[in-house]
Amino acid sequence: METIEVWRGQPTADTDGNPIQGKPARVGTFQAMVAPTHTTDQTEENASPQTIEYTIHIRGSQPTSIQATDLIKVRGILLPVKGVPQVWSNVCGRHVGDVVTVGERKG
Repeated sequence: METIEVWRGQPTADTDGNPIQGKPARVGTFQAMVAPTHTTDQTEENASPQTIEYTIHIRGSQPTSIQATDLIKVRGILLPVKGVPQVWSNVCGRHVGDVVTVGERKG
C-alpha cells in the first residue's frame, strides 16, 4: 500500500468574473495499491516520448469522490486523472473501493 494525494483546482474567477479553476490544492490522501500500466510509445524522428501511467485501487466502503478533473500525486509525481474514476464492487454489488487511472505522455 502506498499513500497518494488528491489535488483539485480551487474555484475562482477571472478578471471578467467568469468562474475558472484556480491553482490546485491538496484535498485528500488515501492508502492505495498502485500498479504501473504498460504502454508502447510510438516514436517519431527527433522525438522520444515517455508515458507514465498507473492504475490505482483504493479500498473503502464509501466512494472517494475523486473527480475526472483532479490531479493525483503518485510516487512524487502529480498526474492527471484519465477518464472517469470507476466504482469497484464485489460480486454482491457492495462498494469495496474506487479504481482510478492516472497518467501523462511527455515528449
